[in-house]
Amino acid sequence: MRIITLVLLLACVSQSHAKQSKSSVDLNRQIEVTGVGLVFSVPDRFSFSLSLEEKGSSAADLNAVMTKKSTNVINALLKVGVNKKSLQALQVRFNPWVEYSNQKREQKGFILTRTINVTVDDLQIYEKAIDEVLKLGITSISNFNYSSSQSEVEYQMSLRQALLNAKARAQDMVKTLDLKLGKVISISEQSAGQVMPVQMRMQEAKSSSSYQPGEMTTETQVRVVFSLE
Repeated sequence: MRIITLVLLLACVSQSHAKQSKSSVDLNRQIEVTGVGLVFSVPDRFSFSLSLEEKGSSAADLNAVMTKKSTNVINALLKVGVNKKSLQALQVRFNPWVEYSNQKREQKGFILTRTINVTVDDLQIYEKAIDEVLKLGITSISNFNYSSSQSEVEYQMSLRQALLNAKARAQDMVKTLDLKLGKVISISEQSAGQVMPVQMRMQEAKSSSSYQPGEMTTETQVRVVFSLE
C-alpha cells in the first residue's frame, strides 16, 4: 500500500513538474514587437494669441483704454470673417509697474495685460486676421499653431497602421529565424496619437505671403506580444 501511494505521489510530482516546465517553455516562446503608424495631413485649423498691454497710474483709466483697444481688435477680426465664438478674450492681468533708477525701486503705477486667443478654420481668414491686427499696431503675437479638425480620424488611421506595422515586423522576424507566428497575447498603446503641429515664429508673421502650413504628423506606437508555435 505504501509503495502504491509513493508511486502515485511521484507521478503527481512528475506531472506537476512537466506542467510547470511546459508553462515555462510557453512563456518563453513569444515575441514582442513595437509598431509605428504615421499619418501626414494638411492642417485646416489655425490659431494664435494677441497680447495687449497698457501702462498707467490709474487702474480705472487703464481699464477704459484697454476696453477700447480690445474692442477695436475684436471688431477688426470680426470684420475679416472671424467667428465671434472663435474669440476668447477673458485673460486679464494687473501687475505693478516698477522701474529702477540709481539702484532705487520706484512703483510708477500698473501694467494691464489682456490676451485674446483666436482660432479659425479658413486659411484665407487667418491671413487677413494677422494682417489686420498688424495694421492696428499689435506686435505681441504668439502661439501660432496649425492643427487638423480631423484629428480623431487621423489618429485611428495611424493606430491601424501601427498594428499592421507590428504584425509585419513580427512576421519578418519569425521568417528569418524559421519559426511560426502564433496568436496575439497582448496589445498595449505606447503613445496615444501624438500630434506634431506646425508652429510659426513671430518673425515670420510679416504678411500673408509667409503662411505656409505644410504638413503635420500624427504618430502612434503600439506594443504587441505574439506567441510562437
